[in-house]
Amino acid sequence: MEAYKEYSTVSTSRKLLQWTTLGLIALSWIYEAYHTFAMGQFSLMGWGYNVLFVILWAWRCLFRYSYTLTDQELIIEMLGLGLHRTLHIPLDQMESFTNHYKRSFFRKTAIKKYVRRYSSIDPQPDRLLVYRDKGTLCGLLFKCSDRMIDLLARRYPNQFLDFPE
Repeated sequence: MEAYKEYSTVSTSRKLLQWTTLGLIALSWIYEAYHTFAMGQFSLMGWGYNVLFVILWAWRCLFRYSYTLTDQELIIEMLGLGLHRTLHIPLDQMESFTNHYKRSFFRKTAIKKYVRRYSSIDPQPDRLLVYRDKGTLCGLLFKCSDRMIDLLARRYPNQFLDFPE
């Protein structure tokens, strides 16, 4: 049974930043193309960085996420560029979750693996859900609304870590 579902959002200021960044990447491509074809100075590192920047931009900006909270699990779907990946986290394997991700606090814990499932242009705050996967402590970094965190906090009050902003 689906209790709650939401999608990653995009604010106007973040969308402006997204397209400004792509414009700067395009200028870098033009600069490298000019140096390569007009001046005959091929730069493998310059072209390599350009390809890397486009891949990073696509990964951080073109993927959208849906978060579904059911009675038994949290389902995160990643959609974009023809790809579809799904992550299922059974709620009985959840150790804790927080309303704000505090890097300085959680880097000192025994979390071995961090899984990132959020769009960089989503204006929601970063959240962290700690769970066990095959005995290993893992952290899920995601962005969701306060309503979803409130639903989780009502269902699992002992596992909720309330950090001030």
